[in-house]
Amino acid sequence: MKIAKLVLAVAILVPTAPLFSRPPQDVPAEVNSAREALKGAHHDLEHAGGTWGGHRVKAMEHIQAAIAELNEAENWAKTHHDIK
Repeated sequence: MKIAKLVLAVAILVPTAPLFSRPPQDVPAEVNSAREALKGAHHDLEHAGGTWGGHRVKAMEHIQAAIAELNEAENWAKTHHDIK
């Protein structure tokens, strides 16, 4: 009986790693949706016309940077086996 209590106490107190790692997930739908929305916004601004004091072009650059960040995040998640 003492051994059983000791084993139970150790099992409770010692942190354990999961026996099986979780399988990689696909890219979340929200990330894909955000990427497509950014591409749509870039397209809209591209065809909006006018210079808007250079702010339209700057906004397009920010959108491209955001898309690049999403791509980098996806590559990181793939490298670290968070997604397929």
